[in-house]
Order: sequence, then structure tokens, then C-alpha cells
Amino acid sequence: MTEGGGNGLDKGWEAKVDRALKDALRAPPLSPDAIARIRVAAEREWQITTRKSNGRPRRGRLVLWASVAAAIGAMALGLLWYTSQGAHSATFGRVARSDVESAEVRFQWVRHRALHVGDTLRTGDTLTTHAPMLISMANGGTLRIAADTVLDVTGETKASLQRGQIYVDLPSGASPKTPFQVVTRVGTVEHLGTAFEVLSSQELVRLRVREGRVRLHVQTEEVIAEAGTELTATNAGVVSRRSISTYGRDWLWVAALAPDYEIEGRPLLGFLEWASRELGRPLKFSDAHAREVAERTILHGSVRGREPLDALASVLATTSLSYEIRGDTIWIQSGHGT
Repeated sequence: MTEGGGNGLDKGWEAKVDRALKDALRAPPLSPDAIARIRVAAEREWQITTRKSNGRPRRGRLVLWASVAAAIGAMALGLLWYTSQGAHSATFGRVARSDVESAEVRFQWVRHRALHVGDTLRTGDTLTTHAPMLISMANGGTLRIAADTVLDVTGETKASLQRGQIYVDLPSGASPKTPFQVVTRVGTVEHLGTAFEVLSSQELVRLRVREGRVRLHVQTEEVIAEAGTELTATNAGVVSRRSISTYGRDWLWVAALAPDYEIEGRPLLGFLEWASRELGRPLKFSDAHAREVAERTILHGSVRGREPLDALASVLATTSLSYEIRGDTIWIQSGHGT
């Protein structure tokens, strides 16, 4: 090793690097892991340059170190710029439900952190889920995300699905000013007042419309899909269509992520309509009396954390009404039992 290596130049250089990084990134500071990675990179570069400069005059080595210092400074400025961009990006939504450490997010290649309930997703973020997650979107509606999904947030109402499965729910009255778009490897999905699911894999992209209508742009083709329709598009741009049910086991993961319905002080009828929509089944009353009871009954208590079907059974058990599922329909009837 050249003179000043182990006990002179490298220690002074390490102290200067630490001070430069702390000053440049004071708000917000880099994590200890990030600083450690930068230090390792600097040390590796130092070892390479000192080996190459073995036998050269000390002045030459100092010139090399100046170059390394300039590179580290440029890196620090780049980190600061990317971090400031993240701080000023628009809000996409907030985490409404999530298991502990079930997802992580990064901004470009700089910020990398675990997401928790209440955390914000912003444009520029890339979300990777390890378990299902519910997002309450800033412009209205919800986004339900299955495990093993990678989603790039590219706008306030736009996201790019790299892989995995999502469910977009934009009920009437909650639609944003600009159409919500999901960009996939084969084309762009655009809502038209809708609840729909998008699945993306290496082989294909599948779109299932549960409510309303969806527009799919594939190359130069535009396809409109109504509720109860599934579109499948291959990487070659070939689109196929078939009819599907809006209820059943394929939708269980969606129901499990349904946002909580606050029943306290609300009419029973509103709760029944919520459960009907979340289960993808139409709601009907067996007689006029049953509907009248649903309209005048005011609920109390809470069903937070319960899935729609479980909540439906619990709430109706406190009333004079009962329910029965016949075919695809939820029938509400007077009395308990059929």
C-alpha cells in the first residue's frame, strides 16, 4: 500500500465523506444502510485507485482522490434532488389496510421503506406488495392490491401495473376529474365509472369488469367492456372476450379487502346496498314489509374488520329480517328462516 494509506489519507478522507454526506442530506437524512453502502463504494474505489497508482508521486494520488471526491459530491447532490422531488410529488392515496411489513415502496432508486397503515403513496413511487393491501385514493375510490404485485405510481390518477393483480373501485360520486388509467404491458385500461380487476403476467393481461364500463386501448384498437365481461390480451395484442359472473370464488380476495362500512346511525337499507355491491350480487326484497323495515331501521354498533357476508349475517341477526342467497341474488325477507 502507498504512503498515508492505512493511517493517514484514508481516515481523513472517510471523515470528509461523512461530513459531506451529512451536510448535503440533512433533511431528510440518509438511512444508516444508505450511508454504509456509499462508504463501501468509496472504499472500494479508493482501493482500486491506490493499486493503480502504486509507485506514482503523491501529487498524482491526490488528483485521483479529488476526482473521487467530485464523484461522491455529485452522488450526494443527486440523492438530494431525488429526495426533494419525492417530497413535492402529488398524493396518489393512503394505506387503509395492510398487514405488518406487507409492502415496501421506493422513489426512483433513492427512498426505500416499508409501508404501514396511514402512510402516503405519491407519484414516482414504486410499490411492491408481499400481502394484500387496501389503498384509499386521494381523488376518490379505493384500490385493492393482491400479494406479489409491483405497481408504479405515475400520476394522481394513473398507475403502471408491472405484475400482479389489482381491483379498482370508483363508484358513482367518487370518480376523479380525469379518468383513472392503468398502464399494462399490452395497453392502457381506462375506467368509465367502474369497478374492475386487472391481472398482469408475463404471458397476458386479463381485465374483468364487475360494474360499469371499461375502455381498453391495445395498439391501434379500442375495446369497450361492460359489467360481467372479461377481456384477455396477449403480448401480441390479440384480444379475446367472454362473459363472467360478478360474484363467487374469483372475487373472494376482493371482498376480503372491502373498506369498512360505518353502520352507526345509518339506515339498514344503506348497509344492505353496500353488502350487495361488495358481494357482486343484486339485492331484492321478498315483500313490501321487508323493504319498509330496512328503510326505517337505524343501526348502532360496528362491523369494522368484518367481511361483507359475515357483516350481513351479524347485522340482520339484530333485526326482524333475514337473508337468503338464491342463485346470484340476495333476498331480504321478514322473519328469520325460510
